[in-house]
Amino acid sequence: MLAVRMALWVAVVVAAWRIGGARGEVLRDLLMHPRGRALTRAECDVLTALPRLLIARIVRRRQPGTTYHSGTFGLALGLAFTPVMVAEAAVLHLLLHGSWIAWVLTALHVYGLIWLWGLVLGPQAFPHRVGTRTAVLRNGAMYRVKAPLTGIVTATARTEKVREAGAVAQRDGAVLLHRRGRVDVWLEFAEPVHVRRPWGEPLATHRIGIASDEPEALVAHLLAEPVARPAGEAQTHHAGLGLIAALDGAGIVRDAAQPA
Repeated sequence: MLAVRMALWVAVVVAAWRIGGARGEVLRDLLMHPRGRALTRAECDVLTALPRLLIARIVRRRQPGTTYHSGTFGLALGLAFTPVMVAEAAVLHLLLHGSWIAWVLTALHVYGLIWLWGLVLGPQAFPHRVGTRTAVLRNGAMYRVKAPLTGIVTATARTEKVREAGAVAQRDGAVLLHRRGRVDVWLEFAEPVHVRRPWGEPLATHRIGIASDEPEALVAHLLAEPVARPAGEAQTHHAGLGLIAALDGAGIVRDAAQPA
């Protein structure tokens, strides 16, 4: 009986990953509250940013225009705060004489270090992804939007400054996923898309602005006709995606298990 229940739960989870649209959303809501899913996804993305970055550099070439981290200070911030956190952890551990409380605080400092590096290196670990049918557009580890390529009405390379606070801003009905205080590519969709964020409900919009190191190349890539990959290249690509998908885990891997 237990085996039957486990098989049923596995079938439900797989269906939740694979089914898109409103039906898939309802099924995923049954498995976990939408706010819990968003927080779990963000937590897992931050904690797995470093291994994802290493694996991506080994198994996958970056698509043209999909990076947006040029000019950011993630590495410098990580290097600046790491010695402070390590020193603090060491001092507390010595002051508490290696007691269980000291080990708990040390574990929390290790967790904080992983979180720090995952957050500051999020733009490198999570570039935009453009597939044959959909695009997953990111702003670091926290914010994402999955949009159908066939739903793009216009795509324009135009750099504009963003003075609003926060990693996600809203302006005249558009949602701006800005980096370095600017957006470089503007997209308009026939149907609303949803910008996922860990703290707050998804933002539905017809227009988004995103950052890109090569905006013209990203626009061309988004509007290009899909090209079939050679068999060998396709196998390598899917093997790389499989490694990255294994890092997501815990029911939050729909974009990896069903890549864009």
